[in-house]
Amino acid sequence: MGVITSAAITGAAGFVGAHLARGFGDRGVRVLSLVRKLESHSPTGAVEIETALGDPARLEGVDVVVHSAAVRHRHGVDAATYRVSNVDLVERVIRAAGAARVPRFVFISSVGVYGFPALLPVTEAHPYAPRTLYSVTKVEAEARARSVASEVGVELCIVRPTIVYGPDDRNGMLDKLAAMIRSGTYRVVGSGANILHHTHVEDIVEGVWLASTRAEAASEDFILAGPETTTLGRLSRLVARAVGKPLPRIHVPLALARATATMIDTAARRGLAFTSREPPVSHEKLDVMTLPIRFDVAKARRLLGYAPRVGYEEGVRRTLHTEPLSVARPGVAR
Repeated sequence: MGVITSAAITGAAGFVGAHLARGFGDRGVRVLSLVRKLESHSPTGAVEIETALGDPARLEGVDVVVHSAAVRHRHGVDAATYRVSNVDLVERVIRAAGAARVPRFVFISSVGVYGFPALLPVTEAHPYAPRTLYSVTKVEAEARARSVASEVGVELCIVRPTIVYGPDDRNGMLDKLAAMIRSGTYRVVGSGANILHHTHVEDIVEGVWLASTRAEAASEDFILAGPETTTLGRLSRLVARAVGKPLPRIHVPLALARATATMIDTAARRGLAFTSREPPVSHEKLDVMTLPIRFDVAKARRLLGYAPRVGYEEGVRRTLHTEPLSVARPGVAR
């Protein structure tokens, strides 16, 4: 690809999408922000996705479409909604990009497609083993994206970020953890020694930028992860220090947490509880917090020059001590 001058970013009002719009804009790129619905806080000059899909000419002259839009893990979302938002929409956007002769399409998937394999670190060669409905739709979306991109003649690159954290993620893992520590309701589950691996949003922006501009990215897929791993215990201590609250020394035994999650998940599935609000604990949440995981970014380093830089200490500080990002900043999203 080389030099690009324009990009369309779907999901530009969301956490990752807003950072991508700002990051691409800061690199001198004209950004077309595509959002699900225009609202007062939408990026300046944003266009509704459905409007662009109905008139693909709006994408003419765009060098790359970055598809960030998705329904993330959200309590109460059914399978049909996930598939419409996370699978069908991918095909529709690629077809619009093909009609507008956009050279490249970067699809943001998730490392959730691999599940939690026993053999670590996880590489792009690991088989798919999704454990959540969200991750299942990402597997389906990747297959759909490859088929449709080949059909319409658009270069496709798939990137799979780990869990992303950073400023302005108001419903993310770190924000929820900080809120529980502030309220005094948080306890480390298990020993806290399990390995975790996340990515600060600034490193994701750089990785997606490389996927959008490097010729070597065409027809490839890449894991994007941060420069270091941590443990649940260390991450909990960093967050507690950042919010100025002590971390309770008493841990919750993992077996007790799992038994509680089984009861809550069963009640939720049967509609007996948590029909309108997110449960405090679930097996899905425990997986994310207590199962060991580590990723290898050697392929992205080798082909893209990807070099993540934001470690946990700095990343937690930036996340919890930074003013919210204004997605409507002039000159960022056009």
